[in-house]
Amino acid sequence: YVADISNKFKKVFNGLCQKVCFFSLNKLNRFIKVHKDPLPGVSRRKIAYKINCNDCDASYVGQTYRKLKTRISEHKKRSTVSEHGLYHGYNLDWDNVEILDEERYYNKRVISEMIHIKRQRHGLNLQTDTEALSLTYNDVLDKLL
Repeated sequence: YVADISNKFKKVFNGLCQKVCFFSLNKLNRFIKVHKDPLPGVSRRKIAYKINCNDCDASYVGQTYRKLKTRISEHKKRSTVSEHGLYHGYNLDWDNVEILDEERYYNKRVISEMIHIKRQRHGLNLQTDTEALSLTYNDVLDKLL
């Protein structure tokens, strides 16, 4: 549940004779871990993430099944993200990559990635990164964002 977006989303769908319900993901077992310590961010897998530029408001959103540190090392070699840094002489915030979502199912993770790409103001993602997003999602997101 994200206050502004969720309420707008509900309002749009309630107008279309659809009922929208929300449920809590914040269950006690998510906060109290008896058996294991949480993994550091760079060791987490199956996530959507965001890399910010330290020198401007540009950002890149991606998703990975593998460990985040593996994916970051690939971005550093040659990618749209590293080209932004090289072309403009900017520094990307490789040490503080933001984890946006954790989703074990690929399709849900990709949809999450596409939604976060659409929410960016100055994204470094290619326009083709959101082509697979359903027109239904696009219409709703355009009204919400």
